Amino acid sequence: MADRRLAWAPVTVIVRYLTTIQPHAHRELARWRRHAHAIPDPELRRHVLRPFDADGSADGAALFAVLAPFREQRRLIRLLVAYVLLWSYVDVRTERDSDADPRLYDALLDGLRREVRSLPPLDDAGYLAALVSESRRGCAALPSWHTVAAAALSLADDGRTVQAINHAPSAHTETHLRAWAGDRIERPWQERCAGASSPLAIHALMALAAHRHATPDEVRATAAAYGPVSALAVLCDHLIDHAEDGALTNHSYLHYFASPTAGAAALQDLADRSARSLRGLPANERHVFILAAMVAMFLSRPPASSPANQATAQAIVEALGYPTVQLLVTLRMKRRLDDRPSRASAA
Repeated sequence: MADRRLAWAPVTVIVRYLTTIQPHAHRELARWRRHAHAIPDPELRRHVLRPFDADGSADGAALFAVLAPFREQRRLIRLLVAYVLLWSYVDVRTERDSDADPRLYDALLDGLRREVRSLPPLDDAGYLAALVSESRRGCAALPSWHTVAAAALSLADDGRTVQAINHAPSAHTETHLRAWAGDRIERPWQERCAGASSPLAIHALMALAAHRHATPDEVRATAAAYGPVSALAVLCDHLIDHAEDGALTNHSYLHYFASPTAGAAALQDLADRSARSLRGLPANERHVFILAAMVAMFLSRPPASSPANQATAQAIVEALGYPTVQLLVTLRMKRRLDDRPSRASAA
């Protein structure tokens, strides 16, 4: 029966996503895009608008709504989209300005708690303040937010700390990251820090909070299961963008592995552990599908097929198997079709 559910999960999830989740998520994105276009600084505005089109992070966040009861779906989508855009804004702003106000990092927590600490004065047409307010309202409206709030805030606090280390102008970034990771896990310290750099586990807790009777045991299990998944998402992103990351003041966690071969082996092992960890959760077939979709979105991008990345990408896909393979083929075909008009106009 479990195998049958896993086989049908892609069909049911895709139908739900395309018919109800994606349309509402895109309406939310259109609303936030209009707000972002009001940001006066053209350079900041350009970077803030990136997740609306290029990296698919908002679409990926909205996918977590497949885990929620249908009656809570719409309010959860509003929250997921607002919070991932909030996380992206803080990342963009602090990544490109080493002198950015440290209170910016507090916004990662402010979006999850009842009271907002003082946000720094920003010339962004109120964009960050609006994202924080929307996220706070969304969290408070979820039936079991009181059960997951402490765990979500703890994850956001980890994200705040690691992002602050990553974006600080320091020659000792690796030393500080190693010290923070300490002996928290038996796995490589890069994995611990990469996992803290992603909001995926928080998204999963938000989806859990949409259920009326979420338990502390479910909260602990969900947060633990999404630890390796969050790390895999960040490392896949760095695999695709490592050339750009190397040119910026921030860094790629892949640079900290002893060699490309060691990095590829770590990613393959991480992919395998991510899938196994999610299979222990209720409705595991939906969690596994989210993992597969996330990886396929990253690896369908052209840089994944470059000679430098191809072997690593293939190792990740082999570790995950079905339905990642099917989704990857589908997304690659879609990208080719989407690229046809631009190639024709260029000709």
